[in-house]
Amino acid sequence: MRILKILGLLSANLISFISFGQIQTGELPPSFFEQNEKSRPTNYTINLTDPNTATLEAEDAVTDQHNDIAWRFGTLVNVNYNLSNVGEWFHNDYDQTSTWKFKVSYQQAESINLNFNNFKLSPNAKLFIYNDSYSDVLGALTSKNNKEDHQFSIRPIKGNSITLELSVPQNEVSQNSISIDELVYGYRSIHDKVQKAFQGSGSCNINVNCTEGTNWQDVKRAVAMVTTASNTRFCTGTLINNVRQDTTPYFLTAAHCGVRNNSIFIFGYESAFCNPNTDGVFTNSISGSSRKSIAVNLGSDFELRELSSRPPSNYNVYYAGWNNQNVASTKSVCIHHPVGDVKKISIDNDAVTNSAYYASGVTHWQVSNWERGTTQGGSSGSALFNASQQIIGQLHGGDAACGNRLQDYFGKFSHSWDNSPDTLRQLKHWLDPDNTGATTLTGLDPNPAPFSVDLGLIDIGNIDNFQCATSIQTTVRVINIGNLPVDSFYLDYNFNGLTQSLLIGAVTIPQEVSVVNLPSLTPINGSNTLTFTVRPVGVIDQNLSNNIDSISFTVNTIVSDVLNLTFKTDDYGSELSWQLEDFGTGLILHESPGYPNINGGATYTDALCAYSGCFRFSIFDSQGDGFNDPTGRFGNGYALITSPQGDTLFYENNFRTSLSTDTFCVQLSTSIAENVKVKETVSVYPNPIKVGEQLTLSGEQATLSLRNIQGQIIMQQTGNTIQIPESLSSGMYLLEIRSFDTNKLVDIKKVLVQ
Repeated sequence: MRILKILGLLSANLISFISFGQIQTGELPPSFFEQNEKSRPTNYTINLTDPNTATLEAEDAVTDQHNDIAWRFGTLVNVNYNLSNVGEWFHNDYDQTSTWKFKVSYQQAESINLNFNNFKLSPNAKLFIYNDSYSDVLGALTSKNNKEDHQFSIRPIKGNSITLELSVPQNEVSQNSISIDELVYGYRSIHDKVQKAFQGSGSCNINVNCTEGTNWQDVKRAVAMVTTASNTRFCTGTLINNVRQDTTPYFLTAAHCGVRNNSIFIFGYESAFCNPNTDGVFTNSISGSSRKSIAVNLGSDFELRELSSRPPSNYNVYYAGWNNQNVASTKSVCIHHPVGDVKKISIDNDAVTNSAYYASGVTHWQVSNWERGTTQGGSSGSALFNASQQIIGQLHGGDAACGNRLQDYFGKFSHSWDNSPDTLRQLKHWLDPDNTGATTLTGLDPNPAPFSVDLGLIDIGNIDNFQCATSIQTTVRVINIGNLPVDSFYLDYNFNGLTQSLLIGAVTIPQEVSVVNLPSLTPINGSNTLTFTVRPVGVIDQNLSNNIDSISFTVNTIVSDVLNLTFKTDDYGSELSWQLEDFGTGLILHESPGYPNINGGATYTDALCAYSGCFRFSIFDSQGDGFNDPTGRFGNGYALITSPQGDTLFYENNFRTSLSTDTFCVQLSTSIAENVKVKETVSVYPNPIKVGEQLTLSGEQATLSLRNIQGQIIMQQTGNTIQIPESLSSGMYLLEIRSFDTNKLVDIKKVLVQ
């Protein structure tokens, strides 16, 4: 019953490797069907000793914190294996076939992949590579994988053992050449759900199939994970369109990733769902590429490769469009594989700024901080897209991570385009070979779209979640996802209950994005909602699922309601960031820009529009040493927030850790929340207080919530007293006071527990 048992194990995996196969025939190895396979002697197995990876893991603990270092999952082992010095041949005179089998086994390997220094298969040879359970199978590889340089590599095969099984007609045996010079021992799992890679990225990362990725379902298909450094590390890159639109498989990534000719490119590795997070498959892979254009550690740090073959139709890839103009994007998106995890999406709702790499300049776009998601090691090389879904750069590195609001640097596509006169160091020569002068290019979907007529909304731009304004300006982007051009369309918009229509007469071709600028809108004080609907003129849109989009945002129409921030950095401004959020709702009103590194620091002032309410101001330092150095080695900074009347609301000049946060309430001219009283109207005593003692509130009964400094509720009680638990640790806490009748926020008091 061996086959039936294995079939049960394979039920969830067969489709994944049989249905896809640019270099595979979709067959199972002959040994899979042999009932007596287990009883066959295993003279073809080499048992190897697991390498000591303690030093590697110590290095990883440091390098994993840097986005400009490719994420390492394995270590290289030099070997010398070929058809004549390892393995065992089996000959079947009945059907005139010969089979060579060779197995490498470790005790604790998470995965194994191989680099071939000589690879040539005869016309009818078939090579299968698989793990012990047949749950991860590559095959059959055929002569279609032969390359002129005879180089070849395979993707990682999960498990601690890997078997090669070559089946060949006896009269072709001498025509085959297989030689392996490098084995990659995977010591960090790229498959196991409880280990590093899958689910190993930061918790703030967002699966590309979550709501945030709804409008990016075509573009995501261009993104692939790529192995680097002799196939021991991971980076990210993007399949890119060229002006001829001939599906030449050009692939854009970062030069610092160190992609080699035998690197593996893995498409479609993603979770099928937003939640629960599920593992993806590695089956859509292509082995090998050639370098077309590269700028190593110079300029914008890009590298352009041409894959060894075009991805087949069943890989369902997309060739991303681009924009070579030096124009800052007002909203940006990055799709990537952090630490080799399934595909993620990150969103920046602010305009990128000119920069160099950790310096002033114009070679890079700087993302000051991500509103949604982040990047990590393994994200390097991933494309930065503007709101029109065009590539404008690729990730060089930065300090962004979950838990901070720090910057990333993307080498500019415009700088890479033709800044260098050397055609081997520019993108233009390859992506616009006929010198047409194109400045933008739409994406290319080589597979027919499912609908002939299909318009979709992909972005509502230039509206912050909160702003002080008396008028709102916004743009809307509409994409033609169908197979046919659309002559014109209506854009209906409903703003706070009032609907109007715009007739857009521009012809849109497939994959083209139309940018529509709306007339000025007058918001109301408080919550506003703006909804858009797109509909083609004269034809029926066959897919209505992407025709409606909306956005809700908060506006204070009293633009004079501002808090004054003075922020002085130390020498390392790039490590610092801050945010101001509504304590009750969590709405982030303002976030810091990216600060440069300046000897002696620099002082910045900002007017932060706000409203009456209670707020939390937080300062972050990515290196955990704050901006106040008692030794004077890196300078001293401070942060000061004052009210329009000059009252001090927040002050910090003793910041020496990774986070400083404080909460304050303020009464301004207009209260959107209508939930605050003047701070001095309520007092609590005794303060400081000891554990077990009773804290008393002056005034009427209220709903009291005792929170830690991170805002987490420790206990709640109704009345005007609250007893401090005996188990509570000493330190600073927050007492949230809400009206007993209306539950409106009255005040937040600091309580020092001794």
